[in-house]
Amino acid sequence: MNTSTINPANQNKFNRSKAFKIFFLALILITLGSFIYWFFLSSHYESTDNAYVSAPQLQISSQVDGTVSAVLIGETQAVKTGDLLFKIDTTEAKISSEIADADLMKAIRTVRSGISFLKQRNDEYKRALQDYDRRASLQGNAAFSTEELSHYKTQVEVAKSAYDQALENIDGRTTLDQVKDHPDVLRALGAAKRAYVALLRADVKAPVNAVIARRNAQVGQRVSPGVPLATLILKDSMWVDANFKENQLSKMRIGQPVELEADVYGSKVVYKGKVVGFSPGTGSSLSLLPAQNATGNWVKVVQRLPVRIEIDPEMMKSNPLRVGLTMSVTVDTKDSSGIALQSMQTTEEIKTDMYDQQTIEAVNHVNKIIQAATR
Repeated sequence: MNTSTINPANQNKFNRSKAFKIFFLALILITLGSFIYWFFLSSHYESTDNAYVSAPQLQISSQVDGTVSAVLIGETQAVKTGDLLFKIDTTEAKISSEIADADLMKAIRTVRSGISFLKQRNDEYKRALQDYDRRASLQGNAAFSTEELSHYKTQVEVAKSAYDQALENIDGRTTLDQVKDHPDVLRALGAAKRAYVALLRADVKAPVNAVIARRNAQVGQRVSPGVPLATLILKDSMWVDANFKENQLSKMRIGQPVELEADVYGSKVVYKGKVVGFSPGTGSSLSLLPAQNATGNWVKVVQRLPVRIEIDPEMMKSNPLRVGLTMSVTVDTKDSSGIALQSMQTTEEIKTDMYDQQTIEAVNHVNKIIQAATR
């Protein structure tokens, strides 16, 4: 009986040529796939994780001298426009305002008295002039002597001089309607408004909607104009400063869409934004001690340029950010038709009408004094 003998070595023999073909084919497919991915997708994006959340920071300072009598806020507290933050003792401000009000009333009454005195001098001048004209017109036996006419003429001149002096003393004002335009009244009016505004500013209020980042003043602390009381951050005006390398900026343009991820939320929250501006210089050139690249030991270092990213404010309402948080930023550079490497064309306006309102209150205050003084 014949049996076929199978050699085990033949069964386990490795086909090296076939394996190399499979390996090189897989390598070619991976390389080709990577190239296609880079050409159609990856080459149109620039990314960096060197990005940080920023926002306008407002420093609230005292505008008057005084002692802090009340602190009504705490750090991390949200405040609205007009909310009271600090109270400064108003004893000195009230005294100054009362003195200024009294000076204003005195100035008004002095000018009114001067106008009344002017009217008296005017009447005396007219009466003296009438007496002289009546006597100078007489003829014949009823005529007055030259000496008597000279006497009446002297009275006219004296009355005219007194009238001119009175008119000069009140700066040419002849009617009560012109009292408010007199220089003494205008000076007293300005002093009264300034003192009343200082009284109003003893109540330190929030000029805009913001969050208290730092509180510097405490009860009993003596403050003067310019002393910082608190630092506020505008939470509704946040942006991201993304620091891209200089070799990443060739295709970057104003208005390109951006996707952002915050480490605090992870990849589950993706913010939408757009490029709105570029810094005019790199971080090293704008630093306190810029590098001196003209020295002989110069070494090339790739620089980074801050790019400002505007975030969709609606997304920040549901997922709020904080100043200083790190972000991962990816810019879609496919559309390169925008403006390249240019500063922001427009900016969000930050303003408050709180100080205008204080001026209006001061005007209303002095108007009441004027009405009381002119009754």
